[in-house]
Amino acid sequence: MNAEILEPTQSPRHLGLQINLSGAGRVQLTQLLAKNSETAIYRTTYPGIVVKIFDLHCGKPDEISYGPYMSFTLEQANFEDILEIPDLRPLVPAYYGSNIDYEKKYAFIAMEYLEGADLKSWCEQAALDEYQANWITDFKQAIHESMAIIRRFHKHGIVLVDFKPDNIIRLSTGGIRMVDLGAFFTPRHYGATDKYVYSATPDYAELLIDASNVQAGLPPTEASDIFSVGVAWFEMATGGSRLEINSATAQEILQRRDIYLFRDSQIRDIWRSYPHLMEALPTVETQLRENRVLFSELWHLLKSYVASQLPDWETLTSGQRDQIILATGTTFIMEQLPERLQWLAGPIARATVLRSIRVKTIAELMQLVESPIGDEVQLDLRDHNSFFDYLCDRDAATGTHLQLNTWDVSSFDKSQHWAISASAACRQLQGTADFIYLKKFAVDHQGQRYYQPSDEFHADQVQDAPLILSHLRDDHSAWLGP
Repeated sequence: MNAEILEPTQSPRHLGLQINLSGAGRVQLTQLLAKNSETAIYRTTYPGIVVKIFDLHCGKPDEISYGPYMSFTLEQANFEDILEIPDLRPLVPAYYGSNIDYEKKYAFIAMEYLEGADLKSWCEQAALDEYQANWITDFKQAIHESMAIIRRFHKHGIVLVDFKPDNIIRLSTGGIRMVDLGAFFTPRHYGATDKYVYSATPDYAELLIDASNVQAGLPPTEASDIFSVGVAWFEMATGGSRLEINSATAQEILQRRDIYLFRDSQIRDIWRSYPHLMEALPTVETQLRENRVLFSELWHLLKSYVASQLPDWETLTSGQRDQIILATGTTFIMEQLPERLQWLAGPIARATVLRSIRVKTIAELMQLVESPIGDEVQLDLRDHNSFFDYLCDRDAATGTHLQLNTWDVSSFDKSQHWAISASAACRQLQGTADFIYLKKFAVDHQGQRYYQPSDEFHADQVQDAPLILSHLRDDHSAWLGP
């Protein structure tokens, strides 16, 4: 998909720029939504479209800035990759085209405007509201659904690499979308890993491992995304991506240079390959002096520090050592979390700990934050839910293995029986959801809508087409049955 660049009609540089998009016509940039040193996102005269501008100015008349140019080409290619995978298209903003203007030194990608808030902003607001009980449930649902999405990317051989809370949008309807696709490692990179441009954010990545692996031709793995998820959770809970360490402990460790000297030499090696990281990836010594430690360094520091404090360390088995490291780190993390989110300490620790101890899959990590429905609810669904019956009639295994959390069910006032979240069912049934027709039969006093399976001819209509389950993918006010 390409778009023709037209002349800007007013200053500043990009506000007022007009572009032609295939299928949408001419749109104009009208409002700046977000900006950093390399990119800016604008709303447009077309309500459903935003445009991401990549500033390619570098100060030289005959050159463009390499970093933003590479970011543009990577994100453009990743969008096009995802367009070829029907299972992943609904998980990212719709793509409306892209182009580059070498003369005026900018590029753009036009994409769907998502009504909602990124998870970082959403959590910051919840902190101001003192974490209301209903928000905690929504939070669990959001992080669980985010991981379900990551699993779908992994299923197609895509590692996200730079997962962080401001790259995840929680829609106003409750659904989740991934944005900022520039860092993805996709199947086209596997045959040429040495040409892959590794661009993870230091706070959310184990740069000493992954950057070295990429240089050696080894691709990032699921472990990379698991680590990023753990750091993202910590940031959602605390507002920061680095751990605070008290001055006394930091000074004690600083006196033991043997604890961190080797790590600092590795960090300086990374600087030689990636000079731009000197500020974003400080030495461990600097981190200790600032009393703020990266997660990628926490566990190495803990392992060396604990070993220096326990005289019988060398006599312990590897399993015993692992348990001590994990327990110490979990406590350290818990002390920094708000009281109502301290249950996250264990999952954060299991996601970010040394790779030899870390959970191995996103599926395992999901289990650490899930809240499965009880046996009574499960039995009620089997005995009274019309959608559950429908699934079992189609395929007994599908109905039996529908995995539901407490936020995926709702009691229907009139019958006191349980209904199933349309969003959760759609996510688990995936392609099948395009062939399940629905008809609304009730709306409760809170505006929650309830649907039953139907045939194509009696189903509700949506834009002159029968309503199917996939239409309700992001609708957290839609329920199936009872």
